[in-house]
Amino acid sequence: MNPFDSPKTVSMWRVVFIERRGKRIAHERTGPWHPSRDLAYGWARWFIEQGHHVALQGQGGDLEKLCPGLP
Repeated sequence: MNPFDSPKTVSMWRVVFIERRGKRIAHERTGPWHPSRDLAYGWARWFIEQGHHVALQGQGGDLEKLCPGLP
């Protein structure tokens, strides 16, 4: 079997910083990509403790909101 034929699931995750401007939600900044969700989640929890509103973004573009009150 050719190694290029086997499907590899590479899952990269990053922290996305979210800011509310009136009734609008803006994705202000993004952090670096991390090789695992657990590592990115650890950073996200730390930023939440510092008072930031964050979400996790997977390599496919989907957002996982971690802060309550965000739409």
